[in-house]
Amino acid sequence: MKVICEMIRYQYKQYMMSAKWVMPFIVLLGLLGIMYNMAPVGIVDSFSITGIFLFVIMVWIGRTIQGVEPEVSEHVMILRLKSDRKYYLCHIMFIMCICAAVTGISIVVPVFIHIRSGNALLSRQLIWPDFVGGGLLMFACSFTGGMAGELFHIRIMKNRNVGIGLTFLIALLAVCRNGVIADFAIMKYILWIIPPISDVVSWFTNESYFNMGEVMRGFIILLIYGIVMAVMKVELLRRVKF
Repeated sequence: MKVICEMIRYQYKQYMMSAKWVMPFIVLLGLLGIMYNMAPVGIVDSFSITGIFLFVIMVWIGRTIQGVEPEVSEHVMILRLKSDRKYYLCHIMFIMCICAAVTGISIVVPVFIHIRSGNALLSRQLIWPDFVGGGLLMFACSFTGGMAGELFHIRIMKNRNVGIGLTFLIALLAVCRNGVIADFAIMKYILWIIPPISDVVSWFTNESYFNMGEVMRGFIILLIYGIVMAVMKVELLRRVKF
């Protein structure tokens, strides 16, 4: 466990020094600022929409984080851990830490603005299911986005432009999946492979309170998609090697 924590800390330092976190962080704060610029704001609606924002931002982070660590350093770390699978697991756990961080920011910002405005921002008082339900939904969306962004790793997809294009396509289809299926019903037999971000978020549209049963269902579905993509990436990287 100590080695895993050290590896996550190492990857954190590498990522912070790269400054590739700056633009996603600024964009996140900008989106939250725009969303919570007018009152009153529905808690469930805003938290659900934030889940979509976090999915897209984590796709961006998942894609850009691949070039942070030099290939030689990655190879050395794998030799030190004596397991490539363990190294990739540490990296996935680091992505999960980023997901937890952006989720926390996305909850703290509206709460802070709400308190600062004299409890005038949100349409009602916050209750614990808002924090739990909103947090689980945002985390699941962000984790799925992070894994989607990493799926076409630069070692898996040698053509960088194609990799970026496919990543963008997955992100676009995940966000617009409901609309595409509504217009072309036959696409549901193809787009089931795309993370159902828009489907899960639509469950909470125009709702006043989080239904924890639906939250857990959506959380599990998105988590499964994220884990499947993570496993695919790890196994493909283990086959490709360096």
